Amino acid sequence: MTPRISGLAEKNIDGTPDPDHVRLWGMDLETRAVLYWREQGKSQFAVFDTVESADERFGRLFDLALYFPQP
Repeated sequence: MTPRISGLAEKNIDGTPDPDHVRLWGMDLETRAVLYWREQGKSQFAVFDTVESADERFGRLFDLALYFPQP
């Protein structure tokens, strides 16, 4: 399976994700989803069941929108 790339991005005025301001990147794998980012010079990651559950948790917490880049 090829991972599906996703991100959590700042929202535009209309609530859609702003592709120029993605704050966390992630991969949707066969059995789970992984988000990763840099914080205070260190790499961080979090594991979720799906990217949608990552969006529910981190998206709400940081007011970000789920983003899927076009290949």
